[in-house]
Amino acid sequence: MKKEDIKEAAEIYAKENSWYPGETSYESDIIAIEESFADAFKAGVKWRINSVWHDVDNELPEYNRHVVNEDWFDFTAKDEKDLKRIMNQYPFKRWAYVDDLKPNMEE
Repeated sequence: MKKEDIKEAAEIYAKENSWYPGETSYESDIIAIEESFADAFKAGVKWRINSVWHDVDNELPEYNRHVVNEDWFDFTAKDEKDLKRIMNQYPFKRWAYVDDLKPNMEE
């Protein structure tokens, strides 16, 4: 995950979910804005966590890349035959590249 990916997702989220409470008392405006920011933060965290996971029905992992499945079984499939063997022996529905789970703020 790169800064550009995070920035793009944040901009989309902000455009779709920006909210200003309007003309109410000053204190209630602050509370509403704080709640809105908290909701946005939680949505961002949820997006970050879920964005790295792939469904096997939609996509299979690339060969020779370190992968972990939803049960935290990690593997690197050498080829199609190896991937099929792994998936038959350790069935799973979701997987992620290990590199995508590591913090990365590179450009």
